[in-house]
Amino acid sequence: MAGAVVVGLALGFALSVVQAGGWEAWLGRHGIVPGYADLGRRVPALEGRALYLDCRGSGSPTVILEAGMGMDARSWGAVFPAVAAGTRTCAYSRANRWGSDPRGSHTVGEAVADLRAALAAAGEEPPFVLVGHSLGDVYVRVFAGREPAAVAGLVLVDPFGPDGFRRLIAMAPPELASRWQANLDGNIAAVEATEHLLWPASEAQLGAVDLGDLPVEVVVVPQPFDTDPQIPDADRARLEAAWNAELAGVSRATRVTFAPGASHMIHWDRPDLVIEATERLVAGVRGECARHRAGRPRPGPACRGRAGSAAGGPCPGRCRDDHRRLDGHVVERRRPDRAGP
Repeated sequence: MAGAVVVGLALGFALSVVQAGGWEAWLGRHGIVPGYADLGRRVPALEGRALYLDCRGSGSPTVILEAGMGMDARSWGAVFPAVAAGTRTCAYSRANRWGSDPRGSHTVGEAVADLRAALAAAGEEPPFVLVGHSLGDVYVRVFAGREPAAVAGLVLVDPFGPDGFRRLIAMAPPELASRWQANLDGNIAAVEATEHLLWPASEAQLGAVDLGDLPVEVVVVPQPFDTDPQIPDADRARLEAAWNAELAGVSRATRVTFAPGASHMIHWDRPDLVIEATERLVAGVRGECARHRAGRPRPGPACRGRAGSAAGGPCPGRCRDDHRRLDGHVVERRRPDRAGP
């Protein structure tokens, strides 16, 4: 009897791990995040500063992990080893974060220039696939907008998306719009204080970005627009559709995956989803590069509408897969008044 109980418990535990999405996902759901192995080093960036950079693995493209607000390279412990097992992968800490030098007030564009300089100093070469969590969404989109030839794809993990949120606020009824605006203002104030960012200039830099047909994977927490008591019944469907359209329209080649049951820290709760999204982009880049080497690139523009690209041709200096939006994919969004950047 005792043996049967032990076997039953073991089977139940194994089933729980499988249902959670794997061992690391199960640990994350139970508040146990895999530790980060500090294997990085400080590398020179701009103006005499140094950034902490930890690059592992081999193969192209190189994946760059961009942390959320107030976080650093160590936040990627549940994702880093698995991604690095398949391709070159780098985690780093922005200025003013663990392992990196301090700096005064600056813009997101200046932070992007710091990262680009550090990658060059470390000998890390494009193409890059950029993975940004929360506020990291803003950093990686500005990077891609400024370096279209170097970026082969983006993974946005429960992105902050202040630009899309502003458009949603403009569509909301007055009372709800006021509440959402106050939430956004509070998040921006936290970003400015924590990251030392000049936010108006940084948001203007984000507004200038056009990702065109760049492959983008968005992994988000589903939120109950249909049951949120703060949203008037008459506006639920309209606002949910608008929020869905915002995330699905990050680029003209966006795929959205939702993470039911996860918190804002999807890369801790469901690292499997983030790993899978990243691996899809990596496989796409490699497939297109193989076709180019064989003289059989896919027809059609690979970089249409992006600065620095020629109409009808691939982005200079890189090759990538021609991802397409998944028509009819059910998209659910992060509730805009709950999670911060």
